[in-house]
Amino acid sequence: MKRILEGKDIYIGVKKAAEELVKNRDEINALNVFPVPDGDTGSNMSAAMLEACDWMDKVKDPNNPKEVLKILRDGLLMGARGNSGVILSQIFRGFTESLETKKRITTKDFIEALKNAKEVAYQAVIKPVEGTMLTLIRKLAERSEKELADEKDFLIFTEKMMKIAYEIVEETPKYLKKLREANVVDAGAKGVYYIFKGITDAIHGDTEVNIEKLEKADSAEISNIAYEELKYQYCTECVLKLKNEEISKKELEELRAFLEEMGDSIVSVHQGEFLKTHIHTNHPGTVFEKFLEYGEFLKVKVDNMKIQHEHVVETKKTKKEESYPERNWGIVAVSPGKGISEIFKSLGVSKVIFGGQTMNPSVKDITDAIEEIPYEKIILLPNNPNIIMTAEKAAEMTEKEIIVLPTKYIQEGVSSLLGFQDDLEKEELKTSMEEYMKSIVPIQVTYAVRDSEINGEPVKKGEYLIFTGKELSAHGKNMYKETQNILLNLIEEGYEIITIFYGDEAKEKDVQKMANKIMEKNHDVEIEIHQGGQQHYPLLISLE
Repeated sequence: MKRILEGKDIYIGVKKAAEELVKNRDEINALNVFPVPDGDTGSNMSAAMLEACDWMDKVKDPNNPKEVLKILRDGLLMGARGNSGVILSQIFRGFTESLETKKRITTKDFIEALKNAKEVAYQAVIKPVEGTMLTLIRKLAERSEKELADEKDFLIFTEKMMKIAYEIVEETPKYLKKLREANVVDAGAKGVYYIFKGITDAIHGDTEVNIEKLEKADSAEISNIAYEELKYQYCTECVLKLKNEEISKKELEELRAFLEEMGDSIVSVHQGEFLKTHIHTNHPGTVFEKFLEYGEFLKVKVDNMKIQHEHVVETKKTKKEESYPERNWGIVAVSPGKGISEIFKSLGVSKVIFGGQTMNPSVKDITDAIEEIPYEKIILLPNNPNIIMTAEKAAEMTEKEIIVLPTKYIQEGVSSLLGFQDDLEKEELKTSMEEYMKSIVPIQVTYAVRDSEINGEPVKKGEYLIFTGKELSAHGKNMYKETQNILLNLIEEGYEIITIFYGDEAKEKDVQKMANKIMEKNHDVEIEIHQGGQQHYPLLISLE
């Protein structure tokens, strides 16, 4: 019988969970059919768990649950890649926040942690989709509370919990049409299942972990870029001990509104009896006077950023003056290929992060890029629907002013840069870039990694898939012929400019041959061809 879990059980359990997840990563990738059957859910979830394991190696006392759970939570967030990785990090955030005050964890505590994991995860997703890992954690919490509330032995509790989890995974196609069409269960839900299986195995005594053999995703090196002119002079921080730690939501919203009037780069965190705040402002005294209404200061700090700014600028000039143009906004873009990266740089992108489909950058990759840039205002171009949430989480981790432009495609990222005007205010700049982003029709040519069904259309492994936006427009064995037909149809609707980025699996002469055929039939059409160097997408095309 095992009636309690201690810090060391969680420590080993998480490492065992990572091992189990990575062991089954290929299966999870193969299950990933939404929105395109090109699978990366297993890779993204594995990257998050491996980063968490790296962080947990820094734990000084594995027997201390509070220390273990906090480091686990932080490590998962920093390693989160793609929507699946970010949602996984939020599941564990809710789970760990519920348990970190417990010196010893009972099955009752475990159920409460599952319930809190469900709450936090659902809050993190603007439009939750049932039939995913969200459904697994929700139903697992509900059924555990209903069916396992009286079970106090973790050995029996976890065995029954895993049976419930398996049943929920098998039910996921009932909720999501795309899963039914492909005849698969949800990849993310199956990934969470394997995570809990690893934890269960550890609780049952299988504690041998070969974590050092597990693969890790590499991030491309990132170079430094420029600095900005300061709008606010003083970096102001304080830690306040609240008169009433149960400060109301209304009071916190009033403080937030006050801070937004006083400056920018605002971070305010309420945790128990403490309120920690950071702001860039020209009137730190006014900020302090306001906060004294709510409690007493434990710590205050004011730095004159003008002096720091001048020092940094001089240091940067000494190192590499020619690389840092003076302007207000820096731009960080995700790019899947060397050629596309060069195009981004030529259009004014300050920093490029290597990534894309099946190789999503983590929250840590993006926050590192943000912090290494000497600008205090930054535009993020995720350029992939699976990276937008990661970029948004990274924006929450920094004190800098961030615009996350929701570019779902490389083509949208390229087009948005035509609307960049450095002298515009934040909302005007965002609007300008979004207008250009929405002005093009993106076409992606990829290929199926397994037999599947998309919107009722059967797709065979190895076939090329031509997507107009997110809609499947054609599929077949001849990539150039199918793409040419789609482009000719769209030209009839009035499009006149075509830009083609060809990837590693396309040949320039074949792309040029296709372009020549199109121009022979449409003399007014302009076609630009660029080597993109991207993988997984032989052709990325935009129409204007």
